[in-house]
Amino acid sequence: MSSFSQPKIAEKPKVPRLEAGASITKLGRRGAPHKRPFSLDSAQSHLIWTSSSIMKTKEMTRVDLTSVTRVTKGQSTIPFVRQASNAAVSSKAAQSFSIIYEDYAGNETSLDLVCDSADQFNDWFHEISELVKYHIVNKDSEDRVQRFCRRQWSMADLDGDGSLSFKEIEKLIQKLNLDLDKPYITKMFNEIDIDKSGTLDYLEFQNLLDLLSRREDVYATWCALVTGDIFKGHRSVHTYCEAKNGKAYKESSIEATVFHKFLTEIQKVNQTLEQTKLKIEAMKGEDEKRDEKLRFANFRDYLNSGENSAYAIENTTQVYQDMNQPLSHYWCASSHNTYCESDQLKGYSSVNRYINDLMKGCRCVELDCWDGPKNEPIIFHGHTLTGQIKFKDVIEAVKEYAFQKSEYPIILSFENHCSIGQQKVMAKYCKQILGDMLLVPALRDDGSLPSPEELKNKVVIKAKKLPKKNEDEEAVDEDFEEQQKAAASAKPKEEDSDAAPEGPAKDQKKKKPKIAKELHDITFLSGVHFKSWEQSEKDALANEMSSFSEPKTEKLIKNHASDWVQYNKKQMSRIYPAGVRIDSSNYNPVPSWNVGSQIVALNYQTSCFQMHLNDGKYMDNMNAGYILKPEALRKKDITFDPMTGPFPPEEALNFDIEVMSASQLPKPKGATKGEVIDPYVKVEVHGVPNDSKNYQTRVIDNNGFNPVFNESFSFETQMKSLGLLYIAVYDSDQFDADDFIAYATIPLNCLREGIRNVHLKSWNGNNSGEFQFCSIMVNITFKR
Repeated sequence: MSSFSQPKIAEKPKVPRLEAGASITKLGRRGAPHKRPFSLDSAQSHLIWTSSSIMKTKEMTRVDLTSVTRVTKGQSTIPFVRQASNAAVSSKAAQSFSIIYEDYAGNETSLDLVCDSADQFNDWFHEISELVKYHIVNKDSEDRVQRFCRRQWSMADLDGDGSLSFKEIEKLIQKLNLDLDKPYITKMFNEIDIDKSGTLDYLEFQNLLDLLSRREDVYATWCALVTGDIFKGHRSVHTYCEAKNGKAYKESSIEATVFHKFLTEIQKVNQTLEQTKLKIEAMKGEDEKRDEKLRFANFRDYLNSGENSAYAIENTTQVYQDMNQPLSHYWCASSHNTYCESDQLKGYSSVNRYINDLMKGCRCVELDCWDGPKNEPIIFHGHTLTGQIKFKDVIEAVKEYAFQKSEYPIILSFENHCSIGQQKVMAKYCKQILGDMLLVPALRDDGSLPSPEELKNKVVIKAKKLPKKNEDEEAVDEDFEEQQKAAASAKPKEEDSDAAPEGPAKDQKKKKPKIAKELHDITFLSGVHFKSWEQSEKDALANEMSSFSEPKTEKLIKNHASDWVQYNKKQMSRIYPAGVRIDSSNYNPVPSWNVGSQIVALNYQTSCFQMHLNDGKYMDNMNAGYILKPEALRKKDITFDPMTGPFPPEEALNFDIEVMSASQLPKPKGATKGEVIDPYVKVEVHGVPNDSKNYQTRVIDNNGFNPVFNESFSFETQMKSLGLLYIAVYDSDQFDADDFIAYATIPLNCLREGIRNVHLKSWNGNNSGEFQFCSIMVNITFKR
């Protein structure tokens, strides 16, 4: 029997310490720290440890290094936060690190380790980091189909004997969301088991997956391409499936000229015949004939590839927008109460939340600052039992991670409740730690804000500043007041109340705290109380910005949408969730984006539909965290209301979308066990009110692996630059609520015509584990 071994795509780093293994202190999810022996598997793709618990399966005592997103120094994660009072752990921060990875279900988790010495830390941190980089390069280089085969093989071959028995194949097919009876599986197994050994080796296993993965719609499209029917006017893939006859087209091939015609006429790709020939050459495997012809396997792989994404790949792989306009002309990816791991009443806080959001491309993070012990400012949700973290630790994390994902500016939004003394400490840390990264820029000569390009690799601070001359002190932040009212309604038991630092006395709440000059001097975006549209237009500087609560935002959009559009052309506005959302739920960001609000702050820690929209919106422009608003939201001489327009003719987009099929859909939450799903697809557009529309396909029973839908829907939109296409897959349930499976969000101005692939993400926005393979095939036609 032949066994599977991973091909060398890039040179593996030398990892002698990992190969030798070591005993290292591991932090449990909730329990005490404990020593565990760690080692690498033979393929160096899993870090393995031994558990004393007989309840833990093999999958629970290993980390798939191909699913690691980052390796972080220090003690920033929740398991470390839980051990903050344990001196044996907290005293070894310099010898600690966390491996942040996505588990089988696509959930982010961490393996948290404390080394015995500085030497052990240096060796293990370096070697693991290098090995993770190696796997990331290989993952990006390797064919998606091959990656899927390798993953399923490693999951099925748990005994590591290099072969799969019939029973192992049976379990795998059920996990793959296919409902096949035993006689059919037996027949298929026997046909593929060429040497009649009773087991399948890796090559035979590949043939099995190829057989299981056959999709009627993809093959029908190939047949239409071979016969030329695909060029005879607009026909749906459903029509091709019905017209397909019994001729064997799988072994046929097409000339480069035919594929070029398909790319230019159907896919609307602008490329030459010579470029098409080079593409065909690159698509062929090592053992394939080196000619200029395309075969079915090549065509199938092209349709499923990232290159064929319905989300314009050029928009996700480069910063293509003009980044030289004033900061107020951009939407900015923004998080609210960034420190919170869960709820805003008694949940944990962590520095890792800042790292996580920054690494997702978030460019504006929030710091709720309060006086802490020993003259150390802390961050937490005031007058609640949320966890507390040091202000200094957050600033250090910002320095380390601010520009790893994007080089465009970071905005630190301070909610300042500190005394003058600790404000001075805040200013000192910002200057000492951030150094040249910290900037207080000047306004442009015309009074407008500087651009993202001018602020590259810089950190700017948004906070309250000292009052202007002859200006009275303003009332305390509405944000703070509203959240305190909400927190009071769900206040913890009185005996627990001393866990939160004492806030300002009642007679002090009428006035905002004094501002230290040291903090004033490093603040660029000045938080001011909003008075009126007229006052803002007449007297406000461009770097003066106001925050608006969710309820107030709803009222202003309803009654003053066009006024707010004009305001946001010069100044920036920050929108934040209603105070009653102590569960860290989110509001719909679309109406605020529609009036041009730049900092629409969401709870990034909460997976939800609203975050799905945010995720897809900011994938645009290479996930730089800044998206240029359309002209109607930027140009001063244009009057625009998202309710009534006027809508520029060039913003119209009418299109049909045919949901052809889905591929390799996981079970709900990426589970490995459970019933085969009955999937259906929702297709929605979210944008200006007149453009919003939704549809739903029929349910396909007992097939989550390769269900075929072939249903078409039509959309007519007036403002494509404000529209988002949202596609979600659900598992139908007769007796309970339907389970969410996966989603994708695509801005309408990033949507591509043709027969396209839509890669899906898990509920929490991740695309590793089983979710790195699931997708939907669609046929998109723009009506001109």
